[in-house]
Amino acid sequence: MRLFVALDIPQEAAAYMADIQSRLKQEISVRRWQPLHNLHLTLHFLGDVKEDLVPAICEDMDIVSAIINPFTLRVGGFGAFPHADKPRVLWLGLRGQVSSLKQLHLLLGKRFDLHQGLAYDRKRYRPHVTLAHGPEEQENGLPLDEWNDRYLALEPPQWKARHVHLYRSELLPTGAVHTIIHTSTFDKDHSKKQAVPE
Repeated sequence: MRLFVALDIPQEAAAYMADIQSRLKQEISVRRWQPLHNLHLTLHFLGDVKEDLVPAICEDMDIVSAIINPFTLRVGGFGAFPHADKPRVLWLGLRGQVSSLKQLHLLLGKRFDLHQGLAYDRKRYRPHVTLAHGPEEQENGLPLDEWNDRYLALEPPQWKARHVHLYRSELLPTGAVHTIIHTSTFDKDHSKKQAVPE
């Protein structure tokens, strides 16, 4: 089954990002706009995973979540991969207690490393929500700072992250369908095991 680990993004923040995206559509051309319904913040994309590994992944999530306190996130500024001059992906970043988010990502990765046959992306983690793929190059690159000034609210939505989810992703002709198959709650003693194996 095709799996990924992610945090929910609440409706208010998702609507705020969708509004920014709709305003950008009046300004730039892109190869593909990212659908923003059913929005989430991916921590680890695991790809195709054997079903017998799923209980171990759920246990890993419980063990790590037990030592993570709930943390606050809010919508951040514009960014681009690999950079604004030659953009392949346009995104919005996150602010707030991002160090807790990165710690969660790191500890989950350490647990996942224990399982043979479980693959995940080991690139440096840059928390973001994708807005568009293949934005049209502009003469001086994408005006990210200008867009930050024009499009972002002084007080963007913020929320408290209290859970992390394991999602199953099914690719259907009508689009991807994501179903939560496990939820771990932060700062809940699921197990006495160590989060970081020795």
